[in-house]
Amino acid sequence: MDSDSILLQQICLRRGFDYEAMTADLLDYPDEALLENVERASERIRQAMFRNQPLVIFGHDDPDGITSTYVLYRFLNALGYQRHHYYIPNRNREMHGIQKSIIDFIREGGYPLMITVDNGISSVTGVEELKALGCDVIILDHHLIQPEQLPLAYAIVNPQLPDCRYPFKSLAGVGVILMFVRYLSKAWQHPLPESYYFWVAVGSLADKVPMVGVNWKIVRYVIDNWELMHDPSIDFLLRNHSRINNQTDIFNFIQNTARLLANGRADGGKHLAMDFLFQMGDDKARLFELLEAERTQWESELYSVFRLMDSLTQDFEGDAFVYYDDENAIPYSLLGTAASYVVTNIRVPTLMLKIHNGNMTCEGRCIDGFNVVEAFRWCKEYLIQYGGHAKAAGFTMNQDNYNQFIEAFHEYVAQNDPTLGQEPHCACDARVGISELTPRMWNRLEELLPFGQKFAEPVIRITGVTANDLQPQWTLDTTGGSIPGNGLFDVCAIWKSPSMMKLTAVEKHREQTE
Repeated sequence: MDSDSILLQQICLRRGFDYEAMTADLLDYPDEALLENVERASERIRQAMFRNQPLVIFGHDDPDGITSTYVLYRFLNALGYQRHHYYIPNRNREMHGIQKSIIDFIREGGYPLMITVDNGISSVTGVEELKALGCDVIILDHHLIQPEQLPLAYAIVNPQLPDCRYPFKSLAGVGVILMFVRYLSKAWQHPLPESYYFWVAVGSLADKVPMVGVNWKIVRYVIDNWELMHDPSIDFLLRNHSRINNQTDIFNFIQNTARLLANGRADGGKHLAMDFLFQMGDDKARLFELLEAERTQWESELYSVFRLMDSLTQDFEGDAFVYYDDENAIPYSLLGTAASYVVTNIRVPTLMLKIHNGNMTCEGRCIDGFNVVEAFRWCKEYLIQYGGHAKAAGFTMNQDNYNQFIEAFHEYVAQNDPTLGQEPHCACDARVGISELTPRMWNRLEELLPFGQKFAEPVIRITGVTANDLQPQWTLDTTGGSIPGNGLFDVCAIWKSPSMMKLTAVEKHREQTE
């Protein structure tokens, strides 16, 4: 076995990742028929099409929700159905889930059917109000189930349901949509365009679902079959993107698309990103420019938020970080991003809170070994509503309950050690000499893409090097450590690109210390 294959083998063994098994058939997914209620949901949609009933796809205004809405809308359109509409709520105006705006929209339009995507699993009251209007609700979601708060919808398709036999539970919202339309495709004998997999990859990476199992295979399929990924929006974005030369460029393009779709919130159920995806001609270019301008502003705001978080967490000690933004320093839409940034840096459960639409809202993030939804469930007597994933969730609360909630939350943290499951910061996946870091080895390393949650970029230990050994070949990101001018060192690093290394730890070379 050559040294390049040995590196791949070292990483896979360290991760418990069977590369050959995972890549044997990238479209070998669990049977979609195992999804609970999938037949009932599909039959109701078939009835709507047969009776020419109008329906509304009710999405969510993040990239997972946008891509979920887009894929389902396009599939229904491909079937020849013309009476479906979409509605994307604006999180800056109202809470997550089925709220007043969509209920009014359904009432005014007299819609007999609504399909929620990437939301709805905790909207008990909203579903009841829609049922009273004569509107059936199908929920296609992926968020964790709250058994005591499950809506009485016409059908719920969610791998998290207690009796659901679908074995992979960690799909993104758009992953659930993919499996749903794959089921419809087989049942109704209508092919799926390859481009759907690209949009599923975009939403999955944006939602930071674990990049293992089915999620990894979906994104890997896109990378391996890049020449098949075409539709008007993909082709437009490629014309406005730097040249794609390798697999890392494809991966970065997917992530860049996700960052673009994170912008465009509007009122009245509209969304600029959705309009961009469906528009053609000069209007598509105009919408793209608007989204790009929003993204530029968003990145500027993000930089300011990160600097604030750096100042707040400097020398932090504790088992959880809680920040109440009473000075309105963080835009509401960036609360979750700020929490994720803090978790990455200090690796403790993090809550970011602020007043929004009259209530206190929170975005929580955490490390492996801690479940933020369970933490919120522990504190539920103080909350109006809550929901999300094990590592990313949110709630709304009457601000008068703040002190009681904080006390209960810290009580939960004290009883559930948040450091369980953490990997040491300098844990390495493989050990190599500098002479082994060849272009061919880089190409083999790319075969492990995509990296993400639970499958992070590999950290390699480069043994017996000086600063001068590395600097001629790579630009060094030294935020995680720098190499002194004299002596031999063992360096832990993430190989970010053929020409860039990010150092994570630097130690004296072992032979020198013995």
